[in-house]
Amino acid sequence: METNTSKNRFITGFTGLRALAVICVILYHLNQNIFSGGYLGVPVFLTLSGYLVTDHLINEYQSTGHFRYGHFWYKRLKRLYPTLIVMLFATATYITLFQRNLLANLWQSVVTNLAYVYNWYEIANGQSYFQNFAGSESPFTHLWTLAIEGQFYLIWPLIIVILLYLFNKNKHGRLNKKSVFFVAIGLSILSAILMAVLFKPGTDPSRVYYGTDTRMFSILLGAALAVIWPSSRTVKNSDQGQKIFFDIVGLVGVVGMVWLIFTVGAQSKFLYRGGMVLFSLFTVLIMWAILSNIGKWNWLMTNPIFDWIGSRSYEIYVYQLPVFIFFEDKFKNVADHQLLYAVIEILLIVGISELSYRFVEVPFGKYDYKQLFSELYHFMSHTRIREIILGILAIIGGVGILQSTTVNPKQANHTELANRIQKNAKTEKENNKNLAKDIKSGKKVKSSNKDQSQLEKNGLTAAQVKEAQNLSGTAVGDSVMLAGHDDLQKIFPVFTLTLKFHVNPLQRSLTLKV
Repeated sequence: METNTSKNRFITGFTGLRALAVICVILYHLNQNIFSGGYLGVPVFLTLSGYLVTDHLINEYQSTGHFRYGHFWYKRLKRLYPTLIVMLFATATYITLFQRNLLANLWQSVVTNLAYVYNWYEIANGQSYFQNFAGSESPFTHLWTLAIEGQFYLIWPLIIVILLYLFNKNKHGRLNKKSVFFVAIGLSILSAILMAVLFKPGTDPSRVYYGTDTRMFSILLGAALAVIWPSSRTVKNSDQGQKIFFDIVGLVGVVGMVWLIFTVGAQSKFLYRGGMVLFSLFTVLIMWAILSNIGKWNWLMTNPIFDWIGSRSYEIYVYQLPVFIFFEDKFKNVADHQLLYAVIEILLIVGISELSYRFVEVPFGKYDYKQLFSELYHFMSHTRIREIILGILAIIGGVGILQSTTVNPKQANHTELANRIQKNAKTEKENNKNLAKDIKSGKKVKSSNKDQSQLEKNGLTAAQVKEAQNLSGTAVGDSVMLAGHDDLQKIFPVFTLTLKFHVNPLQRSLTLKV
């Protein structure tokens, strides 16, 4: 296969791939039953980031003989920080004004997101990705992936520069990049092993799901691809056989990704013991097919719709969960209008993302921060609607963030469901203890006459009520069972209710085993 290298080029098909990734994430949050693996859009983002950052680093080092670490971070922050800051303060403003049950520890979420360590904050505080109370979910949960990328931006460039410095030239006098490739592959294997070892079937896998150490293989596989096939490399004088080869490579990647997206749930044992690594490898295959720029895949991934969605994928991703959570808190009967509400939520996400892209990312991404102080003076003397809105968000959001430092999570305002669950949890252990004593002593345990009468009114026949009174055993469940504890105990007075679940409605740990 004859190839040549040229100046770095913009890979239009990557924008399309990014669009498909964010669509998968949106569909997952809309309907996890159908799109059970839609969360796998995230490894696509990570793999793309690994490729693009590594490709940029090696190209700059190869062209100049050095790497400007400070400039690299300046460009990353200039691109990503404005949208993140506005989103955090806009969300904080909404919480302060309309959903104060989420106020507890808000300041910690904001600070750890700005420091790009939010995934470790979620782990340390037992925040589950998989179990939440309706109306009490954190609108920041999904930002764990931004933290992993931020940590990657911090550490990986230093590793690359050290490797390129130590193993500078090969025997042909060219830059020796093999060390980068082998280190990326070695760390990928280590990361995959850590994921498999740390995953414990039957328990909440959030530690494995959030961890930088257990998720970095996606980024590093993209980095390895950047070494062996940089963006500057193109196929010269391609023939029909080469086109067919890359068409097949891309097809294998896409079919594999679609298969996993529709078949693997977020808590599947297979996912953590090879499935997510396999998905990342499928992603690498479609990326390789796109990079070759021969065959059909780059053309298929390049179109106006994908270009629009892909260019705004960052905004769509950061705003999607707050929109879902805030909307569904105000409209409780989402299940009664699934299609209508889904359309409304998507329109809200698209509208907010477009405003953010047009008035935050683009202008602030091009902004010369050397002129910051003069611009602040200009802002004070010539305010425009955008500056006024941003100022209001900064003030109200800032007040909410400061106020959250004084909120005791144990006394925070919960939703009705969360209050009911916590109230039931306090009495559950004592009820089971008394029940065990009664059974041991031979005392007849049954529901009160009032409870039996109420159960019959609710649709149970007298015979069914009587039969339920004599059933004994243990019922094991999660927060749903705990929420309905009172009713279950009336129907099955001899049952012991055992609940073990992990939930974080207010960005803290609440583990119950009674």
